[in-house]
Amino acid sequence: MGEAVETKGDTSTLADGGAMELVRVPAWEAKFKLNENPDELAHLICCRDLEWRKAACGYEEPDPTIMMEANVICTMCIEAVGGPAALAEGRCPFDDQPCPDDETLKQIIKDRTS
Repeated sequence: MGEAVETKGDTSTLADGGAMELVRVPAWEAKFKLNENPDELAHLICCRDLEWRKAACGYEEPDPTIMMEANVICTMCIEAVGGPAALAEGRCPFDDQPCPDDETLKQIIKDRTS
């Protein structure tokens, strides 16, 4: 697959394959754990963000986990993305692009957790 290149300071846009913030970890190296407790507080992130560490509300998690189902979602995150209706539209509240379908999202999560 080639050699890993440190991309610190990469400010490319999501459309260019970059993250919304500085990219510190190549996507193929980022590995996350699944969180099975739906009662823990969940924050919203963009699935296209390469790091999955900075939430919509600005909170940064140094060791994030992926929650497939959550009962409690940060109200500041929901407000930052434009409310519950914005999440149900099928368009990304971060970059206004169409959200990936469920199968694609499941594959992204599988790649990030394996």
